[in-house]
Amino acid sequence: MNTPAKLGAAIIIVGAVATGSSIYSHSEFDEARDARIVAEKGDTITVDSIYLDRIEGRYDPNYDRSRYQAIAESLQSDPIYIDAYQAFEVDDESLATIRDEVKDLDMPIYVAFLATSQVDDADGQSQLLAGRIAEELPDKRATVVVVGAVTEGIADKGADRRVASYDVATDVDDNRSAVARRYVEALKAAESEASKSSSSRSLDDELQPIVVDEDTSTDPSTLAYPGGAAVGGAALGLIVGGGLGIGGVLAWRAIKKRKQNT
Repeated sequence: MNTPAKLGAAIIIVGAVATGSSIYSHSEFDEARDARIVAEKGDTITVDSIYLDRIEGRYDPNYDRSRYQAIAESLQSDPIYIDAYQAFEVDDESLATIRDEVKDLDMPIYVAFLATSQVDDADGQSQLLAGRIAEELPDKRATVVVVGAVTEGIADKGADRRVASYDVATDVDDNRSAVARRYVEALKAAESEASKSSSSRSLDDELQPIVVDEDTSTDPSTLAYPGGAAVGGAALGLIVGGGLGIGGVLAWRAIKKRKQNT
């Protein structure tokens, strides 16, 4: 085999491997995309981890609403709800101040002291708990503050009070009711506006309280094979193909030399 022929054979090997690598990379992407589409459109169960081996409640659109309905009903007679596990984390003075602060507001503020946990039906997500409570309220415009064991969450209904957790000046020595009081004070001082977009921290694309923790902003069916992946697949093919081509030439030379010596 002359030099041009050897060069041609090497180019063919490199090109074939590079093309095959790109095709394989593209097929892997298509398979992953199709699996995601099926999961998005189906009733696939999401498991938290192999260690807990349980369904994550925050992803369940059919969650049990009775708990949140009971809390919302209780808030109609008292703007503060305290579950039994949080009773020792509050003081009467702070609670009295909160009731005075939220009295006769045009846009009500409700406070729920809940024991949050990664094994509850909202996986300890305070903001999600607040959203589920807000969903059950009869009010057209309201804000719910959930004060958990260590975290807080805010959800709006019908309007948006622009307050984030870093806007609230809490003290490390504050008990949970003192923290709640500071949140209420910050919310009262904040400007509220009718929500006209889904940019709110607690409203979905239809401007309703977020009650299920899932990102629906991207349609999996619109995913496209990225150009970078194609380049990467081709580069890998060139490396592997080049190695095979060089190896093939060296092997051919060794075989030819052995025949000449025999």
